[in-house]
Amino acid sequence: MASLWYSRVHRRVVNEMVVSKLSTLMEKLKATSGARVFKRGYEKAVELLNKGESIFAWAPSLREWLKDPDYVFWLGAGGLRIGR
Repeated sequence: MASLWYSRVHRRVVNEMVVSKLSTLMEKLKATSGARVFKRGYEKAVELLNKGESIFAWAPSLREWLKDPDYVFWLGAGGLRIGR
């Protein structure tokens, strides 16, 4: 609330550190739980793709699954443990 008041009174926030902290806070507030799960799934999908062709030798369908948004969401929800 203080940052909103300050921006209304002074029209803008110019301190880089304050702007950085507010931006980080706003991103966290805007993110829904579904978006966080999907982002985590995307990161896991990229990790799997970067493992190389060896993983696709024993799971040839995996490459197509990684293109499916529902599967990526499932990955982010904890569906597959990588590197454990």
